[in-house]
Amino acid sequence: MDSILFEKQEAALCAQHALNMLLQNSLFSVAELTEIARRLDQEENSVLDQNFQNRESQNMNDSGYFSIQVISEALKSFDLTLTNIEHPTMADIKNDPLKARAFICNHMEHWFVLRKFGHQWFELNSVKMGPGLLSNTYVHVFLHQLAAEQYSIFVVNGILPDSEADQLISLCPVVEKSVPKKPKKEPGILEKLVENVGRRLGSGIEPESQEDKDLAIAMAMSMETRKLSEDNLEAAIRLSLQGNAENPEAAAENAENPVETPILTAAAQQRKDREAFLRRFEERK
Repeated sequence: MDSILFEKQEAALCAQHALNMLLQNSLFSVAELTEIARRLDQEENSVLDQNFQNRESQNMNDSGYFSIQVISEALKSFDLTLTNIEHPTMADIKNDPLKARAFICNHMEHWFVLRKFGHQWFELNSVKMGPGLLSNTYVHVFLHQLAAEQYSIFVVNGILPDSEADQLISLCPVVEKSVPKKPKKEPGILEKLVENVGRRLGSGIEPESQEDKDLAIAMAMSMETRKLSEDNLEAAIRLSLQGNAENPEAAAENAENPVETPILTAAAQQRKDREAFLRRFEERK
């Protein structure tokens, strides 16, 4: 896209930038557009009664803004005209905007251009970093969006001056570069422990302070320890049952003299840990 002439925004000179980018040549300066605006003001006042003449320009302001009349007058020397896309004569272009060669758009005193080079469309907006490639489908969507947001859209009628960008892009269409995705970072030990706590407690809350992270780590380690103890106990029970099946006499003796075993409270302890963990986050709010 280096072949496309692009002008970055200076002051409020978007009309000047839009004209030059449309024509792909830095043909218009502030002085030239100011002269056109003054001439239009004089012509407009000449047909008005002296009491109703405009004392301030209706075609430019001190910031550098120029009206659609100034832009239209500047394009006359290139046999180009502008017609609002809502005009009945533009119904065909409104239905299929790809039939046009360019559009000039305005919203809140900012002008920019949509222009075709070769068979590809580009947005030329001086407040952006450079030309923006638009797919044919997106041109339809974009213009519909602009209309919905009350933009003024003008169809450029006539044959645009030939440009280097036209020739190059016709021969070598622009291919949009795809941004490579960054590889997903493998979570560290801390992230795994914190995720483990959230999964066990059924909570999506992520601890932020170091104190909360320490609590999460301690709880995760406690859960793992209890899980390991429970797994060992289950294995011991299975071995005991297997031994009783092989030695019925020993099993009978154990039945006559039962040994008290502590009641496991893993579930209760887990609920307690969960309540403590969530209570800490409630206190932070």
